[in-house]
Amino acid sequence: MGETVYLQNDLEVKEFLTNGYCENCLRSAREWAEENRYGHVEVYGDFDSHGNLVGFLCPECVRRMRAE
Repeated sequence: MGETVYLQNDLEVKEFLTNGYCENCLRSAREWAEENRYGHVEVYGDFDSHGNLVGFLCPECVRRMRAE
């Protein structure tokens, strides 16, 4: 839960910032994800029980989950 994932492809980043959201609180990625100086986005992955990436989590939800 909450492992760091890097989105690096220009189309991948643009698509994520346009349509992405937090799997937990459903806030739009535009509200919490930022491109770094190289145009990449660092986000937290949401993984299923088999370790497959199924979505993304905002930093606030990851902090709350880790505190529980």
